[in-house]
Amino acid sequence: MSLHTLTPKPGFERYTIQVGWNPHRTYVATVVDFTWDPVTEPHHKPDTIHLGRIETILDPAEVLLAVEPYAEIPADLPARLCADQAAHPVPR
Repeated sequence: MSLHTLTPKPGFERYTIQVGWNPHRTYVATVVDFTWDPVTEPHHKPDTIHLGRIETILDPAEVLLAVEPYAEIPADLPARLCADQAAHPVPR
């Protein structure tokens, strides 16, 4: 399994942003604000993204596109994600 934690863009510092290739043979992406308190901030619910939990995603561009508004995407990340998938291919 691979999991890459990305650097948030300005304005999204409260978010934890991760992408990777998981043991269920799908790319995953999460964008979560673990500091949000629904009691003190009920009208400021943060964005939340969870991809690859139920659906199968075999194109790394799909997860990178989902997190791009929130995080800096390193230039080598698409290649690293492809290498992660190649190291643990989808069984046929």
